[in-house]
Amino acid sequence: MDDCKLDETVEHVFASRFIYNGQVCNCAERIYVHEKIADRFIEKMAAKIKAATYGDPIASPDSTIGPQINKKQQDHIDELVQSAIADGATLVCGGKKASINGKGFYYEPTMLVDCRHEMRVMKEEIFGPVLPVSVFKTLDEAIEKANDCIYGLTSSIYTQNTDVMMRALNEIKFGETYVNREHFEAFQGFHAGVRQSGNGGDDGEHGLEEFLETQVCYVAYDMNVNK
Repeated sequence: MDDCKLDETVEHVFASRFIYNGQVCNCAERIYVHEKIADRFIEKMAAKIKAATYGDPIASPDSTIGPQINKKQQDHIDELVQSAIADGATLVCGGKKASINGKGFYYEPTMLVDCRHEMRVMKEEIFGPVLPVSVFKTLDEAIEKANDCIYGLTSSIYTQNTDVMMRALNEIKFGETYVNREHFEAFQGFHAGVRQSGNGGDDGEHGLEEFLETQVCYVAYDMNVNK
């Protein structure tokens, strides 16, 4: 939202998108930014992404971005990026496959702007170091677009307005919603998705219940016996 703490928001969104090279189930897959702060958000986020480096996390532990799991995933990421550019998205940085000395399935940390909601990169799970950004005007629009998705695991909102925060918590239909912080659930909490992101949940006591067997007993007895 336009009242977010912008510098903190950029840090949290970056962490939520690029952790483990974007290969985490609750990574932020798409970003909606209010039109009043869009230019400043894009400028700050672009600088953050351009400063990121990719490399072997063992040989170069200071690297920000590691490799993708395999070539198939690297190809999938590139396909979504190139599809978005062909459909009118603007490439701010990155946008290419990479390797180190000819090895590794890396993808450059990438940012796309001018992304329309109907683009594949906004609808499909990227699972890689690519940040697509779309601009919105009203909270109604943002909530509608957020919910217009086959997935429903993780969501977030950045605002200082408690009324806006509470409305988002009630109306964004995802298993998890974070407010003014990065996407990473507490282990003692409840980790769950809706729609095609799953049924039920785990972590905390809910995770322990996965290891238990439930017995249901139905007993009919005479109320007049063994008084």
